[in-house]
Amino acid sequence: MFTEFSLALLVIVALVVFAWIIRLIQQWQWKTSIIKIIIGQTNSAAGIEYAGYFLGVWIITSSVLNGASLQNNQVFILLENGSLSIWSYAFQIALYGISSILLLALLGHFGLRLILRINLKEIIRSNNSAAGIVIASGYISTALIIAGVLSGESDGGDIIVTLVFALSGIISLLLFTYLFRFLTSYSDTKEIRDDNNAAALSYGGIMIALGMIIGHALEGNFINYTTSFILYGKSLLVILLLYPIRQIIVQGILLGDGYRFYGGKLDEEISVVHNLGAGSVEAATYLAFAILAIHLGY
Repeated sequence: MFTEFSLALLVIVALVVFAWIIRLIQQWQWKTSIIKIIIGQTNSAAGIEYAGYFLGVWIITSSVLNGASLQNNQVFILLENGSLSIWSYAFQIALYGISSILLLALLGHFGLRLILRINLKEIIRSNNSAAGIVIASGYISTALIIAGVLSGESDGGDIIVTLVFALSGIISLLLFTYLFRFLTSYSDTKEIRDDNNAAALSYGGIMIALGMIIGHALEGNFINYTTSFILYGKSLLVILLLYPIRQIIVQGILLGDGYRFYGGKLDEEISVVHNLGAGSVEAATYLAFAILAIHLGY
């Protein structure tokens, strides 16, 4: 008879297997041993990307492990009855886990390359830690969106529904990230290329905050496309508040420079001084706002 111990063992096995697959995918992307790059060459940028990739995969897989993809957590009920549905559960873990590994590898490379217009992988080879921070944040934010899509029950829906809303969420992430960076007086692409970690923290913070908000907006049960997309659009309106959060809270209050419609001390500290403290404060404020918005039900 299967027990909750069996389920715990399944989780451990999944963790080990996924870690090996992630390592193999990374080695395929780098065309060499990822361990050699991180440890042999002491490439911290590659290590940051590697960590973000693994975390992203596990964020998605956790939705399955927690029973979020199964209606009413039936796995635990069936386990008590000695049902063989544990194998169905194992199949779902493998399916979503491996799919997320491949999907994140694809989106993390092409999605950020599309909006930043630079090949992050290439500059990570030169140990550009700013690029490592940005691509790791891209993995995490994308994973939060996919996990949000997998969290509800698709009453009347199917795998097509999942793909449609996952794609909608990822497009929203890329679009809002691209538009939001017009608020800065400096070029994010240039700063990241120049290994500016302060700019990378700012960029990574907004991406993860957006991933949290968009992923939360995608949670819930599917009824029909019209209703679901209307609710999704309304939930995304809270993103507009990130502009006054940046210009008033971060720059005006936390950095004491007063309100500026555009530019100001925050941009100067990040782009000219490369102030990691300013970048950290900005990123933390975005994340704090995203957590608040989610807890308030937006």
